[in-house]
Amino acid sequence: MKQLLILLVLSSGLAAAARGQDEARQAIQQRLNEYFEATKSKDWDKTVNLLYPKLFSLVSKEDMVQMFRDMEGNGVEFEMKGFELLRISDTVNYAGESFALIGYSARMNIRFTSQSYQEASVLEAIRQNYEATYGAENVHFRAENNSFGIRSEKAMFAIAPEGSSEWTFMESEPGQESLLRSMIPDAARQKLAGQE
Repeated sequence: MKQLLILLVLSSGLAAAARGQDEARQAIQQRLNEYFEATKSKDWDKTVNLLYPKLFSLVSKEDMVQMFRDMEGNGVEFEMKGFELLRISDTVNYAGESFALIGYSARMNIRFTSQSYQEASVLEAIRQNYEATYGAENVHFRAENNSFGIRSEKAMFAIAPEGSSEWTFMESEPGQESLLRSMIPDAARQKLAGQE
């Protein structure tokens, strides 16, 4: 009888924890859809408002919005589309914040309109850079309009105050480990890495 009672308590605790994870995933997915839509439609103010606020200790919101606006111009047009959510980890709580790791894929079209990007050597250098970053199988050059189609699989962190559904996001880019360490606590990153 005592063992049955313990089993019932444990199973109800596990069920409650699973429901909590499902609710967190749903809240993350809803905010993530807003983020993807804002990025796709180039609504940079909304995109920036969905970024992890600690990033603004490095770059102001206004400067970040301007950086996004400046990405397009100077002979470069880009489009992001085809966002697909691949996975959302269980959440991890640490120091008053909740963290989750998100895997997603996206397609980008980058078109070079400036004459300076028409030279074969420049396009070859760009192609090599994209292939090194995204893998040769994910990069396709279209000579007819001087553009690249790129498919990428990426990761980002979702972060919210513990108990909140106000999730914000921070990309996890290769080569930016020092930035990640300064923003996402080691303990949280290690717990999330253990779930992959």
